[in-house]
Amino acid sequence: MDITPAPEAATFALPRWSAAEFLDVPVDGLILRALVCRLGGGRWQWSITSIEGEAEGRLVSAGTERSIADARQMAACELDKCIHEPFA
Repeated sequence: MDITPAPEAATFALPRWSAAEFLDVPVDGLILRALVCRLGGGRWQWSITSIEGEAEGRLVSAGTERSIADARQMAACELDKCIHEPFA
């Protein structure tokens, strides 16, 4: 099997790969994962995924903000909604 790395991924320096933050919250046999990472142009992306055991994860919500503080706040709000209002 030949594997050719994507040209964009091959040029990333290690510090760019480690610029993400995540928080895992166990809830009723699931893990809710909040992820915040830097995008280009002064934007920050946040996402919430649910992971059940060894199964694949599911994207719950995602968005972008203008600052890391705003991205963290949105991710925290989405986690809170998932925990307290899971079917809203």
